[in-house]
Order: sequence, then C-alpha cells, then structure tokens
Amino acid sequence: MPTFTQKSLIQGNSLMLFNASGHSYAYATSHNLAVQGETQDISSKDHSVWSASAVSRYSWSISSDNLATDEYDDLYAAMISGQPQEIKFGLKAENDPELTVADGDYEYWTLDTSKTYYQGKAIITNLEINAENGSIANYTIELQGVGKLEQVTP
Repeated sequence: MPTFTQKSLIQGNSLMLFNASGHSYAYATSHNLAVQGETQDISSKDHSVWSASAVSRYSWSISSDNLATDEYDDLYAAMISGQPQEIKFGLKAENDPELTVADGDYEYWTLDTSKTYYQGKAIITNLEINAENGSIANYTIELQGVGKLEQVTP
C-alpha cells in the first residue's frame, strides 16, 4: 500500500482551468477534467469464456463552475463561433495565501509552467448561467476536447 505524504496532495484551489494566454477563468468554484478510453471487443476463441477489450481511442472533456462576470459574454461569443478554444489545465503559479485575485492583488491567476500541465483544443458544448434572486449569478461551462490532450512536462 503506498504511503502518501503532504507533498503528494494537490490542493483543489491550486488546480485550475486557464485560457490560451495562461490566465485563469474568473472566480472559479470548481473544475473537472475527464479523460475517457473507448474500448472495442477483441475477444477470440483463445480467450475461452473470458471477454477481452482494448482501448481504441480516447476522448476528454472539462467543465468549470464560476461566479458570473462579464467574462460570460466572451464565452458566449466563443461558443456561438463554434471554433475550438485552446485551454490549459494545471496548477496556478501564485502561492502566497495572503494575496488574492478577489482583493485585487493579482488581475488573474497564471499557469505554473514549471510544473506538469495539460493543454488542448476544445469546443464549448454547454454554457449555462444561473441567477437566483438574492444570490450572485454563476455559470457552468462544458468543453469537449477536439483532438489530443497533451501532457506538458517541463
């Protein structure tokens, strides 16, 4: 059984979705990256009563929940264009717990390119905004990968 140390844990608030310029999507509350392997049946008589499968191709998707800002307008335009958007998923570079984007210390978080991250192109397949009375509006964006999700290791 592997032993986990504090160094091997990734804090959820440090792992983020970034645009092509390496700037974070504003006021994110959660992110989800999913990579799927599609399989095909390769069973033969040699497998007897056991089935066998092999991965035939991969797909990936990413979603982000965010408090709504005027960034939503840009995302809407990107979705309607139908053009793939370059995204990056990795750790933020800024680590000082006393400094924040919300307080204006940073304009946005930036991608830490000194650590492994993932990048690829994706189309926006869902953009949903929720505006409840008495609450801050929020939105969810879902992107479907177009081609390879590349693991970039410095």
